[in-house]
Amino acid sequence: MTKRNPTAKESRPKTRKRRLRPIQTAIILCITLALISSAYQLVELRQEVNQSIAQLNVEKEALLVEQKQLEKEILELNTPSFIEQLAREQLGLVRKGEIRIAPKME
Repeated sequence: MTKRNPTAKESRPKTRKRRLRPIQTAIILCITLALISSAYQLVELRQEVNQSIAQLNVEKEALLVEQKQLEKEILELNTPSFIEQLAREQLGLVRKGEIRIAPKME
C-alpha cells in the first residue's frame, strides 16, 4: 500500500461562496426602503405632534389668562355697588328721596 500525499487542494475542506440571488437582493432592498420610509414618516409625524403640542400649550396659557380675567370680572359684578350702578343706569332706579331727571330727547 502506498500512501498518497494529499495535494493542497485536496487537504482543504470545500467551501462554497454563497451568492445572493437577484430576487433575494431585490427583496432585501425593498424591505430596507420600506423601513427607511416608515422611519421618515414617523419622524415627520413626531414633529407635527410636537408642533401641535406647543401650539396647544400657547392656547392653554392664553385661555388661563382669560379665565383669570373673567373670574375677576365676576367678582366685581357681584359687588353691591356695581349692582346698584347697573340698576341706576339700565333700569333707571333711584333711591328714596331722589328725583330722576331724564335728558330732553330731540
